[in-house]
Amino acid sequence: MKGLINKGIEEMVLALQGEGVWEQVKRKAGIDEPFFAVSLDYPDKMTLDLVRVIAEELGLGERETMIAYGRWIVPHTMKERYPTFFKLAGASPRVFLRNMNKVHELVTRSVAKANPPRFEYEERQDGALLMRYRSERRLCGVLEGLIFGVGDVFDQELKVEIQSCMLDGASSCDMLVRFP
Repeated sequence: MKGLINKGIEEMVLALQGEGVWEQVKRKAGIDEPFFAVSLDYPDKMTLDLVRVIAEELGLGERETMIAYGRWIVPHTMKERYPTFFKLAGASPRVFLRNMNKVHELVTRSVAKANPPRFEYEERQDGALLMRYRSERRLCGVLEGLIFGVGDVFDQELKVEIQSCMLDGASSCDMLVRFP
């Protein structure tokens, strides 16, 4: 997993829970990294262990923790670390979400062995956008939170309906996004 993910998790815990909780999370997850470099690769297991321990510490489920993280990373880590890519993504929630493949491609272009998620889209007659997400990492909760985070950045309350999920055996996570 790219270091940006772990760095974002670290920044979220530090901002919302403080250094003591972060050190406890790292210890319980068996992580002795002094810091996460955003451009380095880290084992997927390390990231999933962080999520598991944070969920335990906060009394949340792992999916809820991933949703909270996805929502937090957009206005904080992503917007602050990648302002140029953030601006390229679009000037509205719909355009931003439809540009996810492009943004992932640009961000990972110079990263060896990058394996970004892939998205397909269907515009619905009722104005909703169906996002079809495929990734071997199956971070469906992060995407759901990311959608909410995009809405937060644009000051719009987006609604997400899960149509299918890889965690339940589907070949993709299909999320229907409704815009105000």
